[in-house]
Amino acid sequence: MSSIPNSAMPHAKVRHDDDAAPAPAAKGDWMDDATDAAKAGIATATDAVKSHPKTAIAVGATLVAGIAAAIAAPALRAKDAPEKKTPPKPAPKKPGKPKKSH
Repeated sequence: MSSIPNSAMPHAKVRHDDDAAPAPAAKGDWMDDATDAAKAGIATATDAVKSHPKTAIAVGATLVAGIAAAIAAPALRAKDAPEKKTPPKPAPKKPGKPKKSH
């Protein structure tokens, strides 16, 4: 058994659950929070573009090149791949000589 004092691990103390559970959030609350977070993200991105326009252009060009490569790579691979041919079926077996019994 361990002899670690409780003061060294305050997070390990026993906690009792309250009988009163918090009220669930309203349906529209999560949507409002998501909208606010999206607006804040867009504002941050807009500020970054305004302060560093050349970097934003480089990032945009990189994204366009990546999308073009993602679209073109499978097409080029399919074009360069040899035609799939079905292997020829084996010839039917010829009847063999009857076995000799001993």
